[in-house]
Amino acid sequence: MSARICLVVTTISDGFFLDAYANKLIEEEMVDDTLIIVIPDRKTPPQLFQKCRQLERRGIKVLCPTLETQDRFLSKLGGIQYITPYNSNERRTVGFLMALMNGCEFLITIDDDNFCRRGESFFAEHIAMMEGKQEFKVVHNENGWFNICDMMVIEPNYRVYARGFPYYKHYEDTRMAFSTESGLIKMNAGLWLAEPDLDSITWLVAPVKAKSFNGESLVLGEDAWSPINTQNTALHRDVIVSYYYVRMDYPLAGIPIDRYGDIFSGYFSQAVIRHMGHRIRVGSPLVDHDRNSHDFMQDAYRELACIWVLEDLLEWLPGAKLEGSTYEEAYVSLSYAIEDIVEQFSGFIWTDAARGYFHQMAHHMRTWVKAVRIIEGK
Repeated sequence: MSARICLVVTTISDGFFLDAYANKLIEEEMVDDTLIIVIPDRKTPPQLFQKCRQLERRGIKVLCPTLETQDRFLSKLGGIQYITPYNSNERRTVGFLMALMNGCEFLITIDDDNFCRRGESFFAEHIAMMEGKQEFKVVHNENGWFNICDMMVIEPNYRVYARGFPYYKHYEDTRMAFSTESGLIKMNAGLWLAEPDLDSITWLVAPVKAKSFNGESLVLGEDAWSPINTQNTALHRDVIVSYYYVRMDYPLAGIPIDRYGDIFSGYFSQAVIRHMGHRIRVGSPLVDHDRNSHDFMQDAYRELACIWVLEDLLEWLPGAKLEGSTYEEAYVSLSYAIEDIVEQFSGFIWTDAARGYFHQMAHHMRTWVKAVRIIEGK
């Protein structure tokens, strides 16, 4: 079932959210170009499959593989099934690989509590940003970072930061500058109104609403890094080999981790995109984030160790020197660089087990590359 555009999501819901995307495909006249890939998990109810059949009767192309179909698919890809656990957000990576198998040129990844907005472009906006070389406005920041939450009107008027933004860069005085440049955009990260993507510490102490977008999308300069998640994010096919969703559910210094797999993957992919001389755009299109129910105290506990290790990783990553002339080569180079650098970090969080986790992560990154190579017939 070949498609130029693949929308990928994993869910344990009945799939009600898919209607908004089906309606948007019809509205934007992109039904023929697009395949919706929905990855069920062990907790997914049978109503999801019914919803997908309803969409197919409307002419929407939908792939919703059973668990048995998923396992057969993964078993042919060089060990990838062992790093793609059930009952986890990592399961969406099955959809990424199936998108590659189905020939997608552009991948869009969403969460099942993201809703595209009526009267606003979604698919066309994502894709237009990555169709060939173009001119764009670039943001620069003297401290090396850009807070994408500053692109939205927040109420109450607190300064909040996107999940994954390094804490050591919070509340710094920053002087932004702008330039006009041209190049190839390979990743387009849309924002989220209503409930923005913040870490759980912020939700506990400063719950806010994102009321509107300031209306100006920007391309990140070399001196303007930002966390990128898997909510409302699009990437060019070339980038998928560097976009492995990092496995969670490990104890770091005795703290079980969760909810940061996409943040790690977004940073690692961003490093590779920058190494390749390509660009990342942030801003539109927007989605409404009708956040699923959360226990913020429990989430904060499981995010804490990830936040801590990122403080060290993100001081190193923007200056990391990668090798290779392709996305695949650069991503493999990054995996080995991670193994080297974690041996140099110190502090209570950097136990032997924590370093072992990052060595395993690097091995998983290379396993991901192997699976992509098999799909592409290399």
